[in-house]
Amino acid sequence: MKKITLLFSLFCISLGYSQVPTGPAPTPPVRVATDVISIYGGAYTPISGVNTNPNWGQNTVVTEIALSGDNALQYANFNYQGTDWVTLGSAQNISNMEYLHVDIWTNSQAPNVFVISSGAEIPHPISSVAGSWQSLNIPVAGITGNLTNAIQFKFDGGNGGTIYLDNLYFWKTASAPGTPVIGSLTIPAKFLGDAPFAITNPTSDSPGTFSFTSSNTAVATIVGNMITIVGAGSSTITAIQAASAPYLTGSVSATLVVTAAPTVAAPTPPTRNAWDVISLYSNTNTNIAIDSWSASWDDSDISDLLIAGNETKYIQFGNFIGVDFSGAGHHINATDMTKFHMDFWSPNPDLVGKVFNPKFSQWGGTAGEVSALLLTYLPTETGTWISIDAPLSTFAGSQTRDDLAQFVLTSNLGTAYVDNIYLYRPATLANTTFENSNLKMYPNPATTSFTIDAVAAVEKVSVYNLLGQEVISIAPNNQLVTLDISNLNVGVYVVKATVNGTISTSRIIKE
Repeated sequence: MKKITLLFSLFCISLGYSQVPTGPAPTPPVRVATDVISIYGGAYTPISGVNTNPNWGQNTVVTEIALSGDNALQYANFNYQGTDWVTLGSAQNISNMEYLHVDIWTNSQAPNVFVISSGAEIPHPISSVAGSWQSLNIPVAGITGNLTNAIQFKFDGGNGGTIYLDNLYFWKTASAPGTPVIGSLTIPAKFLGDAPFAITNPTSDSPGTFSFTSSNTAVATIVGNMITIVGAGSSTITAIQAASAPYLTGSVSATLVVTAAPTVAAPTPPTRNAWDVISLYSNTNTNIAIDSWSASWDDSDISDLLIAGNETKYIQFGNFIGVDFSGAGHHINATDMTKFHMDFWSPNPDLVGKVFNPKFSQWGGTAGEVSALLLTYLPTETGTWISIDAPLSTFAGSQTRDDLAQFVLTSNLGTAYVDNIYLYRPATLANTTFENSNLKMYPNPATTSFTIDAVAAVEKVSVYNLLGQEVISIAPNNQLVTLDISNLNVGVYVVKATVNGTISTSRIIKE
């Protein structure tokens, strides 16, 4: 009799924990379409292109069954199973959703659910609950690696039993009744002195009219939808949409940033002999070839502007801007130059702890920096053009500068305008005392080299010391000839150049 009672009890328990749901999953609440992204279920319209049984090599057998007239997914022989909607449909941006909803009947199974994206796969464990539906609302935050690119579901952790699924969707809390859905407000950055400009209304599902306000009328004022720039700084621009039944009023804001800009051009550099200046940037001098004004290794932005009709560079600093001229034939030999010049203008009113440090990178015939020349410059004025005119001897580091390949400008000013970046020396003369007036020689005096410029090819050049000894002899056969005299002693030398069979003589001073 005891055995019969025990068997009867076990039979009752087994009936209590049926292996198949006896009814459908709970009915989801009514939601508006914009608050739901449905993948599977009859309560909301699912997205198109959903494949509930992609071939991933799984053992699971997927069947859609009817439970009291409501369809559900049956996963028999469950080990793992996926649902895909990117192959036939499109990836979903769920970043504005709050929860993933899953109705699941597990019995003896304890699976994991994943939302697959282009980021990391993050499992969410589901407890085993015998014989009843679980309605789970899993926070979207932290459920997948990339909320903007949800492409699949994956369920795993099965032990070969059967589970049932229904109502797979993402959802968010409904907006308050009547609140308009307003898109973003776009306000471009401006410079002080820019012309007034119109604000474009943001998108909205309400027909209510927009009005605009400025939080800082010392920076910008607004009449209608027209913004007028008044001063430098920032102001919060707010678009306010009037109520229009059934919609209530709403608003959206954006920040307008106005940067002060000079109203006059940088000072015009003095006229210099071409051989007395090496210019990186100037309208007055001939500039060297620049490979990049913002090298790939810097963290700042640079652009071109016209200030009072003059070309000017505008820099938005991270930490430093890198100007690269390391390409073949672009390196410069600045051995004969003695000073550095640059003009800059900054709107930053706070100069405490601010620096504006130019540096030249010396490569010494190698493929990278060997030494550098660095000037530490502390700005003392704002809102006006400042001219840095510094002897190269005041730059820290090696004074070797026969192979400069890069220029770096480091600053924590935020923004700055720059012009007239060049190296120079005091004016030297181009010698025209050759008997043949079709030749000229410069610079004179010279330190490391001098150039002969002729109207025809120079057949031969000889340099003699005052003892009559020939110290240099070349046959260049070129109209423009540069001679290296860096190894000669300081003093006066006689230069003889042959052009069209005629020998012309002059003197050069080696300093």
